[in-house]
Amino acid sequence: MEMTLESAGKALQLRDDVLALFNDERYKNVFEEGYFKAEAMRLPLALVDNEMQDEVEQRILQEKIKAIGHLHVYLNSAIALGNQVQFSLDAEERERVQANKVMAVDEVTGEEYEVEDN
Repeated sequence: MEMTLESAGKALQLRDDVLALFNDERYKNVFEEGYFKAEAMRLPLALVDNEMQDEVEQRILQEKIKAIGHLHVYLNSAIALGNQVQFSLDAEERERVQANKVMAVDEVTGEEYEVEDN
């Protein structure tokens, strides 16, 4: 996958923002405890509630259940993409540094060694 430096920067920023959210106490209270836990437990129970058996209500409940999953996947995907971008950028930097090294061969042992660039 090819990505511009601008896109890579945005992916890294999004990852960092999501990670910062995960560490925020308000996120934990509202989303982890409220939305991802309590609401995720309430919705399947509502699906079998006798008062919620109408076709429209059933469809709405199913869409709400899917929405919880979609948000969870989105947040985790943002972290995974940011991690992949970081790994790629780090690998490119290592390759660039390696390509710029000046190597020489010891005439006695035949071993390669890096020549100090002064």
